[in-house]
Amino acid sequence: MARDGPEILADDEERDILDFMLNACGLDSRDFHRDERILSRQNLEKNFIFLKKMVDGRSFRRAPYFVIGYLMLITGLRIPDMLKSDILRMIKLEFEKEYRPKDFNILRKICLEDFKEKICFHKSGMVLRPIKLGYINNVELSDAIIGLNQFWYACKTGEIYNIRHLKIDGWGLTQIPPPIFNIKNLESLSLQFNQIKHIPVDIANLASLKYLDLGYNQLTDFPKSVLSLHSMIGLGLDHNFMTNIPKGIIHLKSIEYLDLNNNLISHLPDVLRDLNSLKRLSIRDNNIKEIPNSFKSANFSIFLTY
Repeated sequence: MARDGPEILADDEERDILDFMLNACGLDSRDFHRDERILSRQNLEKNFIFLKKMVDGRSFRRAPYFVIGYLMLITGLRIPDMLKSDILRMIKLEFEKEYRPKDFNILRKICLEDFKEKICFHKSGMVLRPIKLGYINNVELSDAIIGLNQFWYACKTGEIYNIRHLKIDGWGLTQIPPPIFNIKNLESLSLQFNQIKHIPVDIANLASLKYLDLGYNQLTDFPKSVLSLHSMIGLGLDHNFMTNIPKGIIHLKSIEYLDLNNNLISHLPDVLRDLNSLKRLSIRDNNIKEIPNSFKSANFSIFLTY
């Protein structure tokens, strides 16, 4: 089967099975890919026996175990011990598979290790989510820490203070781990798919930070504490619950990419037009009905769906 990425759900067989399982739950895969939270724990639980029979009918294939494990992680549905054991066995078999080129093989094994850790750690009601590497493809892995366990280990050894890229996605964190604020040379930080509601002022310590991704969290207000990060080039706040963009956004003098998709924003403040470095504002699936006339001559691209 064709694999176009190292992550779980990145090959044809896994996507076909995902489509089947979502259809059984009454969902469209296109809607799911726009917002995975449309699949509820209750929905998956109601259809679990049917989906498990489908997995059992293909017990010689790894893909069904990966897909059902993925769906149970992101909804918090308890993974029965026998199924958990089967998923871990399939992950072990997948580890032995070699991919080409070599760099892809390394990235695939990072994703598998993350998946294994989350399957092992998962308990009923705990919402976790396998990583997608995204920007990490473009950085030196020797300068990066990927995963919560690796992060805490690096804190113990002191290695954490030398890294430039940190990715701790999908662990259900309710706050940013405080040691992060002491990583003076940190250039990119990804905390997607957690349950963070507040960004403390200590984030201002990260003076070298250029990329921050807080997508799929629980932010109800635009985190004003990030407005002091004057080196920021890319800021991701997709899939939160924010209702406005503060006028203080003007302080992000270096911002080039601002992603605010799937929030509750209804107004674009005029100060956005004064962000001379801004190249792209992505604000799909909000409460904005149309682009104001004053923005139609802006020097940056605006991505908006009505």
